[in-house]
Amino acid sequence: MKVKYPIGGYAPGHYMSKCADCEEEFMGDKYARQCEPCAINAINESNTKALAELHKLRTALDKIKFSNDTINEVLGK
Repeated sequence: MKVKYPIGGYAPGHYMSKCADCEEEFMGDKYARQCEPCAINAINESNTKALAELHKLRTALDKIKFSNDTINEVLGK
């Protein structure tokens, strides 16, 4: 599988830079602010948080649907 860049704050290139997260030196794009491992970790953390929020929203929606169905049943709809 071919990796598509940029990933977070990293893109490949030939410039030496210091990662804003781990402060290690890395080679990347002129404007890259993260090394590749830190950029991947940041994206994974972001995805994990987004999935947790999605789960909360789906749970809330299920509760709303259940309440709506119960109300409609009581009202005979």
